[in-house]
Amino acid sequence: MVRSLMAGGLGRAVIILGVIFFAVYAVVALVLGRTGFAYSEGVAAGVMAYLFIMTVLVLWLLERRRRTQPGAVAEEFLVNNRVVRDMIGAPVTVSVPNPPPAGKGPGQVSVDCFVSGPDGSGEAMVVMARLDKGYQVLGADLDVAGVHKSVAA
Repeated sequence: MVRSLMAGGLGRAVIILGVIFFAVYAVVALVLGRTGFAYSEGVAAGVMAYLFIMTVLVLWLLERRRRTQPGAVAEEFLVNNRVVRDMIGAPVTVSVPNPPPAGKGPGQVSVDCFVSGPDGSGEAMVVMARLDKGYQVLGADLDVAGVHKSVAA
Protein backbone atom coordinates (compact mmCIF):
# COMPACT_ATOMS: atom_id res chain seq x y z
CA MET A 1 0.00 0.00 0.00
CA VAL A 2 2.83 2.41 0.81
CA ARG A 3 4.48 1.64 -2.54
CA SER A 4 1.32 2.48 -4.48
CA LEU A 5 0.83 5.62 -2.39
CA MET A 6 4.40 6.74 -3.09
CA ALA A 7 4.24 5.88 -6.82
CA GLY A 8 3.63 9.51 -7.75
CA GLY A 9 6.21 10.88 -5.37
CA LEU A 10 6.07 12.36 -1.90
CA GLY A 11 4.11 15.45 -2.95
CA ARG A 12 1.27 13.37 -4.40
CA ALA A 13 1.24 11.16 -1.32
CA VAL A 14 0.91 14.19 0.98
CA ILE A 15 -2.03 15.51 -1.04
CA ILE A 16 -3.82 12.15 -0.98
CA LEU A 17 -3.19 11.77 2.74
CA GLY A 18 -4.44 15.31 3.34
CA VAL A 19 -7.73 14.51 1.62
CA ILE A 20 -8.10 11.24 3.55
CA PHE A 21 -7.28 12.83 6.91
CA PHE A 22 -9.66 15.74 6.27
CA ALA A 23 -12.49 13.31 5.46
CA VAL A 24 -11.79 11.32 8.64
CA TYR A 25 -11.64 14.58 10.62
CA ALA A 26 -15.06 15.61 9.27
CA VAL A 27 -16.62 12.29 10.28
CA VAL A 28 -15.01 12.27 13.74
CA ALA A 29 -15.97 15.90 14.42
CA LEU A 30 -19.54 15.22 13.30
CA VAL A 31 -19.86 12.14 15.52
CA LEU A 32 -18.34 13.91 18.53
CA GLY A 33 -20.52 16.96 17.92
CA ARG A 34 -23.69 14.84 17.88
CA THR A 35 -22.77 13.26 21.20
CA GLY A 36 -22.66 16.69 22.84
CA PHE A 37 -18.93 16.57 23.56
CA ALA A 38 -17.66 20.11 24.18
CA TYR A 39 -14.83 21.31 21.94
CA SER A 40 -15.30 18.31 19.66
CA GLU A 41 -14.03 20.05 16.54
CA GLY A 42 -10.90 21.33 18.25
CA VAL A 43 -10.03 17.97 19.76
CA ALA A 44 -10.64 16.16 16.47
CA ALA A 45 -8.60 18.76 14.57
CA GLY A 46 -5.68 18.48 16.99
CA VAL A 47 -5.60 14.69 16.90
CA MET A 48 -5.92 14.51 13.11
CA ALA A 49 -3.24 17.18 12.62
CA TYR A 50 -0.85 15.28 14.84
CA LEU A 51 -1.55 11.99 13.04
CA PHE A 52 -1.16 13.68 9.64
CA ILE A 53 2.20 15.21 10.56
CA MET A 54 3.50 11.89 11.94
CA THR A 55 2.35 10.02 8.81
CA VAL A 56 4.04 12.54 6.51
CA LEU A 57 7.22 12.28 8.60
CA VAL A 58 7.24 8.49 8.30
CA LEU A 59 6.69 8.69 4.52
CA TRP A 60 9.49 11.24 4.22
CA LEU A 61 11.86 8.97 6.13
CA LEU A 62 10.92 5.99 3.95
CA GLU A 63 11.44 8.03 0.79
CA ARG A 64 14.80 9.29 2.03
CA ARG A 65 15.90 5.76 2.89
CA ARG A 66 14.76 4.47 -0.51
CA ARG A 67 16.76 7.15 -2.33
CA THR A 68 19.94 6.00 -0.59
CA GLN A 69 19.62 2.40 -1.90
CA PRO A 70 21.01 2.02 -5.45
CA GLY A 71 18.94 -1.09 -6.21
CA ALA A 72 15.65 0.66 -5.39
CA VAL A 73 16.54 3.70 -7.52
CA ALA A 74 17.49 1.48 -10.48
CA GLU A 75 14.27 -0.51 -10.12
CA GLU A 76 12.13 2.63 -10.08
CA PHE A 77 13.92 4.00 -13.14
CA LEU A 78 13.38 0.82 -15.18
CA VAL A 79 9.75 0.35 -14.15
CA ASN A 80 8.83 3.92 -15.10
CA ASN A 81 10.88 4.13 -18.32
CA ARG A 82 8.95 4.28 -21.60
CA VAL A 83 11.67 2.60 -23.68
CA VAL A 84 11.72 -0.41 -21.35
CA ARG A 85 7.92 -0.68 -21.46
CA ASP A 86 7.98 -0.51 -25.26
CA MET A 87 10.54 -3.31 -25.50
CA ILE A 88 9.08 -5.80 -23.01
CA GLY A 89 5.54 -4.57 -22.41
CA ALA A 90 3.85 -3.34 -19.29
CA PRO A 91 3.80 -4.00 -16.39
CA VAL A 92 7.56 -4.23 -16.00
CA THR A 93 8.98 -6.45 -13.29
CA VAL A 94 12.53 -5.74 -12.12
CA SER A 95 14.72 -7.85 -9.89
CA VAL A 96 18.11 -6.83 -8.58
CA PRO A 97 19.93 -10.04 -7.58
CA ASN A 98 23.08 -8.44 -6.14
CA PRO A 99 22.51 -4.81 -5.24
CA PRO A 100 25.72 -2.93 -4.61
CA PRO A 101 26.21 -1.61 -1.10
CA ALA A 102 25.30 1.99 -0.48
CA GLY A 103 28.49 3.99 -0.13
CA LYS A 104 29.36 7.45 1.04
CA GLY A 105 30.75 10.34 -0.93
CA PRO A 106 30.53 11.01 -4.65
CA GLY A 107 31.13 8.23 -7.14
CA GLN A 108 29.64 6.10 -9.87
CA VAL A 109 27.74 2.84 -9.39
CA SER A 110 26.53 0.20 -11.85
CA VAL A 111 23.54 -1.98 -10.96
CA ASP A 112 22.78 -5.17 -12.91
CA CYS A 113 19.07 -5.97 -13.13
CA PHE A 114 16.78 -8.52 -14.71
CA VAL A 115 13.69 -7.07 -16.37
CA SER A 116 10.63 -8.94 -17.55
CA GLY A 117 7.26 -8.13 -18.99
CA PRO A 118 4.50 -9.70 -21.03
CA ASP A 119 6.43 -9.32 -24.31
CA GLY A 120 9.83 -10.61 -23.15
CA SER A 121 12.61 -10.42 -20.66
CA GLY A 122 16.21 -9.35 -20.55
CA GLU A 123 18.97 -7.70 -18.62
CA ALA A 124 19.74 -4.10 -17.85
CA MET A 125 22.78 -2.35 -16.47
CA VAL A 126 21.88 0.95 -14.85
CA VAL A 127 24.67 3.48 -14.33
CA MET A 128 24.14 5.95 -11.51
CA ALA A 129 26.01 8.80 -9.89
CA ARG A 130 26.26 8.66 -6.11
CA LEU A 131 25.54 12.10 -4.70
CA ASP A 132 25.31 13.45 -1.17
CA LYS A 133 21.53 13.01 -1.04
CA GLY A 134 21.17 9.71 -2.85
CA TYR A 135 21.60 8.37 -6.36
CA GLN A 136 20.88 9.89 -9.75
CA VAL A 137 20.44 7.68 -12.81
CA LEU A 138 22.75 8.61 -15.67
CA GLY A 139 21.55 5.98 -18.12
CA ALA A 140 21.05 2.29 -18.74
CA ASP A 141 21.94 -0.38 -21.29
CA LEU A 142 19.10 -2.77 -22.01
CA ASP A 143 19.54 -6.20 -23.65
CA VAL A 144 16.32 -7.98 -24.61
CA ALA A 145 16.57 -11.10 -26.80
CA GLY A 146 19.85 -9.92 -28.32
CA VAL A 147 18.59 -6.41 -29.05
CA HIS A 148 20.72 -3.78 -27.33
CA LYS A 149 19.34 -0.37 -26.55
CA SER A 150 20.76 2.54 -24.57
CA VAL A 151 18.28 4.31 -22.35
CA ALA A 152 18.99 7.90 -21.33
CA ALA A 153 17.90 9.22 -17.97
